Amino acid sequence: MNTVQARIPRWIGGYQPMPATRWPAGQAGDAKPANEAEAKSFQLTWEESARFFRVVAECGRIRRHYDIYRWLGGEVQHFLPHEILLSAWGDFDTWDVKLDLTSGLPGVRTGQLAHCRIDSLVRQAYARWIGAGRQPVLLKAGDIEAADHGCHCAIHAALRSMRSVLVHGVHDKRSRQESLFIAFTCSSFTRGRSLEPFVALLEPLVAQIDAAFRKVPAFPLNDARFALRADANVLDLSSREMEVLDALCRGRTNVQIAAALEISPFTVKNHVQRIFRKIGVTNRTQAAARYTEAVRQAALTLAAPKCEAPQPATEAA
Repeated sequence: MNTVQARIPRWIGGYQPMPATRWPAGQAGDAKPANEAEAKSFQLTWEESARFFRVVAECGRIRRHYDIYRWLGGEVQHFLPHEILLSAWGDFDTWDVKLDLTSGLPGVRTGQLAHCRIDSLVRQAYARWIGAGRQPVLLKAGDIEAADHGCHCAIHAALRSMRSVLVHGVHDKRSRQESLFIAFTCSSFTRGRSLEPFVALLEPLVAQIDAAFRKVPAFPLNDARFALRADANVLDLSSREMEVLDALCRGRTNVQIAAALEISPFTVKNHVQRIFRKIGVTNRTQAAARYTEAVRQAALTLAAPKCEAPQPATEAA
């Protein structure tokens, strides 16, 4: 049998990290290593080395959003356990930023961001990362907050159940643009492991995550929302009813919607009742879920090649 001998990088099986990461003062990442020896050096077990090698190899096979979803839900979870990963890429100075969201939680999809933005959370996370000298930042979920606290969408409902947030990114010195990754978990990122080994592995892991997201186009949020508005027959709603539904899904009250659209609260109430009947729901939470799915389907239709059928709805973005 013919065999090929491959040279394995030296850090596989015995990773020597950079000097200990400096965490910003006053944040959850201030924990100290258990001892000085641990801060200077640690080794991956052979099982962990093989696992990380598979993470790298599988990253090279990513071609679409669904591949990222499966990859992040696989062995990446051993090194970075999370329920939600929010990716932001672009020019943060001018806020020309594109977002992607990956999660296995029901309804927590990129398409939801077309009408329920979380720019405030991303801005806060980016500011924290810059303030930390572009080093990893570990926070409690309450340290950064998304706007629309009263929003009933799946994303905001999920974020309210999260406990810990990890922020790290990549600064591209050639394009002068940056990638920011915000991971959320309802438990702990270290899960009983020492902090220093976890932090030291973040740099090579985030580099792989950045490479994975660069392999696929950004999810067309604005186009999806426009397509849904342009073809109101998707939900069999009028243009005015689409405006009311959009505001309703952002958590706005009837009074707030009336003020924004310059109509009476009584008219808004009538619109809401007609919307519920047309789309077959009985409350605002169900209406938000129905609208989210319609936006997602519109986005998938736009993203699919013209000569091919749209991707299945099970493919998480």
